[in-house]
Amino acid sequence: MRKRAAGKVTQTERAHTAIKKAILHGEIEEGVFLSETEIMRRYGVGRTPYREACNRLHHEGLLQVVPRRGYFVPEISFHAVCDLFEVRAILEDAIAQLATIRASDQEIDQLKRLAETPLPPGKSPSEFTEFVQANTEFHLCLAKTSRNRRLIELLSQNLESTERLMYIELRSRRFRDKDFRALHGPIVDALRSRDPARLRQAVWEDIAEAQGATVAFSNGMRDQTPLPGRYWKAVRSVHGTP
Repeated sequence: MRKRAAGKVTQTERAHTAIKKAILHGEIEEGVFLSETEIMRRYGVGRTPYREACNRLHHEGLLQVVPRRGYFVPEISFHAVCDLFEVRAILEDAIAQLATIRASDQEIDQLKRLAETPLPPGKSPSEFTEFVQANTEFHLCLAKTSRNRRLIELLSQNLESTERLMYIELRSRRFRDKDFRALHGPIVDALRSRDPARLRQAVWEDIAEAQGATVAFSNGMRDQTPLPGRYWKAVRSVHGTP
């Protein structure tokens, strides 16, 4: 079997990237079935690459398979959002405790640069992408200071799962540059102080803000009251109040 040339993008990869981007950016809305013919025509891919790409997106949680109907973009449930953020809270709590011991001064300086990097106004899909990538980069950079590869992997998977939620929020609300500085700055300051309780508190406040805003603006959840306090109380009861 011939190996694919390095750097060459296959039809399946191109279809996967294009469909995922369309879902995240809201070009393909929730509650809609994908049109196989339209997707194949728009992105110039065959039926097999299209279906392989959709199967990958199904495993990533962005699509559902409906027998004899095709691939469907599911709505995000209130409980699914809470589950994602509960897992993230537990992961980042453990990361914070390890980071206060293991983070180097150079890594803290890098986190500070990321927290202070100016961001665009957030008025276009490309700028939405910059916001999401900046947030992910900051939190993964913090995770790497834990020196725990499994925690880094699990957090990376969780952040990828919440990408769609961030895009929903961005389309509805628009982040501003000061949002990231206000949330990420205290995390950097707490880490530099080597105070695990202070760092855990700063991380929890960042996640609570993201969860509350996302639930408030997610489709199908606008009439429900965000409940960050309920699960923060549960997390604190297990891990101790900082």
